[in-house]
Amino acid sequence: MVYGCLVVFSIGLMSLPKPNKIYVAEVCRAGLFSFSQWLFSRVSHYAHNQEKMHFLLRQNVEFALDNMKRREAAWENVRLREALRFAEQAEGNEIIPAEVVGRHPDLLDDTILINAGSDRAVRPDLPVITANGLVGHVIQADKSSSIVQLLKRSKVSAIVQDSRAQGIVSWVDGERFRLRFVDTNRPVKRGDRVISSGLGGRYPKGIPIGWVTEVLQEKRDPVFQSIYLESLVDFAGLEEVFVLSNKSKY
Repeated sequence: MVYGCLVVFSIGLMSLPKPNKIYVAEVCRAGLFSFSQWLFSRVSHYAHNQEKMHFLLRQNVEFALDNMKRREAAWENVRLREALRFAEQAEGNEIIPAEVVGRHPDLLDDTILINAGSDRAVRPDLPVITANGLVGHVIQADKSSSIVQLLKRSKVSAIVQDSRAQGIVSWVDGERFRLRFVDTNRPVKRGDRVISSGLGGRYPKGIPIGWVTEVLQEKRDPVFQSIYLESLVDFAGLEEVFVLSNKSKY
């Protein structure tokens, strides 16, 4: 179709007088030149817009990264302030600050790796805590790092701070735990604080474990009540912890 139109146009152009041919040629040349200028302008404009868009995208990414760094620095500042406040409250007790640097590959959900080891007097069985409560205990201490078994894999002798009811704390799921074997003669209510009792020798007395969220009567054994509590420790998001020495009197 286009080829046929060009052939007809060429034949018609050949049949025109010479002045008309010159006029048509001038018009075509001017039109072609104008089209070339328009096309070049559009291409340049598109390229400029693309460059501008890429520049703005880079700016947005840089701003986003800067904001993320600022937010992370702010959160880190909050965490360190809490840790400092905890250290001040525990003044006179021997505590070893450490950072969580990994999770043990074989026990991903049950252990953490910290950057403190025998070079900082960390030994197996030492308790590990945060400002929010009990985390677990050291199960392996190398020269510059240690593996900490989280409270999820341990049973802890505990006591309800208000009623002095005693029992054994074991993990249920997430940050939820259960206090078993609590005598019904010892009233326990929601909101009561549960702490380590010091029995057994591994964990010092008085370390917060959690807050009571639910109290149930045992159907199989009416002598005991089942108590559920929630730890304030974010086990999945631990970043800074403290190892307590045997001489600590927390």
